[in-house]
Amino acid sequence: MLRIGIPRALNYYKYFSLWKTFFENLGAKVIFSPPTNRAILDQGAKYVVDEACLPVKVYFGHINYLKDKVDYIFAPRLVSVEKKEFSCPKFMGIPDMLVTNIDNLPEVIGPTIDLTKRDNNLWKIIWEVGNIFSKNPGKIAMSWFKGVSDFKKFNQVWLNKSIPREFKITHLDKDPGRLNIAVIGHEYILYDGYLSMNLLEKLAKLNVSVFTSEMIHPKMVNKEVSILPKRIFWNFAKNLLGSAFYFSKQAEISGFINISSFGCGPDAMTSSMIYHHLKTKNNKPILNLTIDEHTGEAGINTRIEAFYDLLKRRVG
Repeated sequence: MLRIGIPRALNYYKYFSLWKTFFENLGAKVIFSPPTNRAILDQGAKYVVDEACLPVKVYFGHINYLKDKVDYIFAPRLVSVEKKEFSCPKFMGIPDMLVTNIDNLPEVIGPTIDLTKRDNNLWKIIWEVGNIFSKNPGKIAMSWFKGVSDFKKFNQVWLNKSIPREFKITHLDKDPGRLNIAVIGHEYILYDGYLSMNLLEKLAKLNVSVFTSEMIHPKMVNKEVSILPKRIFWNFAKNLLGSAFYFSKQAEISGFINISSFGCGPDAMTSSMIYHHLKTKNNKPILNLTIDEHTGEAGINTRIEAFYDLLKRRVG
């Protein structure tokens, strides 16, 4: 049985259910790297320039962990997953960066997914990748459909927590003694316990209700960012801005935590825009957390606890 490695970083947090089901139904054994830890980060930092953002360094560490354990590495080049929008630049160069910087890699499966180009036929990519594991077109197609189905179910877990048609949230906790906090951040930071320093767990222990970007329907996001004078063509940045704009209209949201990585160009822009929007529209408190490999957890804990105390005093 052929083994394919998928790093537990970057697009893993959004698309892992799709690719896991696809490859397993083709008869491959999918091997994920373990949750991020200090050793993985340190290994990854050796393979990229110092100016690279923290999530990229972590990604390379996960690849290094997998390289001797699998027959293939799956590292797609995500240029665009929506028309007229682009992924972060770091997603675009991943396959080339891996081959150039890490020695003794197994074969890298790095298809280019660019929905802005008419000739970038998604089915062609599916056939080419699936053909590595099966020569049966019907099996490849069925595996893909099952993967898409699992991906939709996975996303529905988030969407069930929002009301996409009415463009409003009706499930916010109305208890005046309980805090509702909107946490704005990329999936690959927020749901990586090591990178986020278990931010969500810390808030849960404080009995806080947390709301994230994944709970907002794409239609809702597009509606919110339409107020901007220019189109936001970075897909990840658009999602963060749209969700922050939306949550800012909800009276029950007590405050915001914005978490980003140092050295990320798009994040520098969106963090500034979110802060400006909140201060000029409704003056809701916001805690900005910028992380890198030197960020200390003790300092983060102190800031979270202080922010929590501030919000508790505001709500009475």
